[in-house]
Amino acid sequence: MLMLIWNNISRRRAQSVLTIAITTLTILVFVMVMGIFQVVTQGLALSRERLGADAILIPKYASATGSDLLFTALPENIYMDVEVLEQAKQLEGIAAVTPQFYNQTLDLSCCDAGTTRRIVGYDSETDFILTPYLEDAGKQTLEAGELILGSNYDHELTGQNYMLLGKKFTVVNMLQPTGSSMDDIYFMDIDTARQMCLDSYEISRNWQDKDPFEHISVIMVKFAPGTDPDAFVHQVEESGMDCRAVLTGETISSLQNQLEAIMKVMFALWMASLVIAVLALVGRFNALAKERKKEIGLLRAIGLKQGQVFGLIVGETCTMAAIGGILGSGIALLSMDSVIEMLREAFMLSPSVWNSSLALLCGGIGVALAVVLGFAASMAPAWKSAAMDPQSAITQGEVN
Repeated sequence: MLMLIWNNISRRRAQSVLTIAITTLTILVFVMVMGIFQVVTQGLALSRERLGADAILIPKYASATGSDLLFTALPENIYMDVEVLEQAKQLEGIAAVTPQFYNQTLDLSCCDAGTTRRIVGYDSETDFILTPYLEDAGKQTLEAGELILGSNYDHELTGQNYMLLGKKFTVVNMLQPTGSSMDDIYFMDIDTARQMCLDSYEISRNWQDKDPFEHISVIMVKFAPGTDPDAFVHQVEESGMDCRAVLTGETISSLQNQLEAIMKVMFALWMASLVIAVLALVGRFNALAKERKKEIGLLRAIGLKQGQVFGLIVGETCTMAAIGGILGSGIALLSMDSVIEMLREAFMLSPSVWNSSLALLCGGIGVALAVVLGFAASMAPAWKSAAMDPQSAITQGEVN
């Protein structure tokens, strides 16, 4: 039976290719939509779970947004006086605060990797963001020549030397995926990041009239249990401090709402393509059944039962659908890296959650859906063909 199925598919090459092409396009779109949906939902879930801070205090008149800080690794040259940190410690509803200082690599510099990225200097004594990741390396603090890399960098760099702004660092740890900007950032001791501003000729020109050791960029805030986020924002506004509060949960929710709206549109477009594919396949199989009346009659005449004829037609259909599903899933998975990169640039998402396990899951579901699609589209034509009277089928049809 299997050989007969394959022979029937191969000798009707043009019709088989058309059926496979319809299935391939449908599954390609489905797998891409599903993959993007998984990257979006899992990435944002990771951000909520691992970000660590409930709010970020940034300079009052900084143009940077919460999304810029949380979901991109682009440089943000925002600074406020270090005394704001002491004022922040007096706010109500705070469990912990820790400062960060932003520096940056230089685009196409001879001493850097070639891409402008944010460097974050953090205070290991008060930090609650990176400390869990440092424990893996058996270290609680970073020395002046040590560096932590986000999860999107090559993991083979751990223990290796790395050049930033002409200085040599040792990579002591890699972060786990967070779904946030942390995945693309360099982390070092806060005073080292400040000193690099003075040591780098290009960057030092921005600090001619001020001292980086007297400034910080942001303050990460962890709320005490029961703190009302909106009340905290209002408290900061009323305090007169030279900063404003950005709620991380609100920023993530806002981005999630935008992406969910886009995903709904994409899903609607895929549903439309699915309906078109089903109609096209049903039309193809009905036409094929009419063309094969005499062939089916001869098969019945030589002893094949209705169930066997039904299985033959469904088997051909499911085989072609499976081939289309494999092709569609394969093309979609090969294209996902570039699609995720586009999303990363447009919607500030981290690609760190896209891995081989998730790719196999999406591809497997795509192939399974293709088989189900082929089976459903062929049921009516297969049943009608199998139920034909052998003599009538022979007299009415033509052998292909």
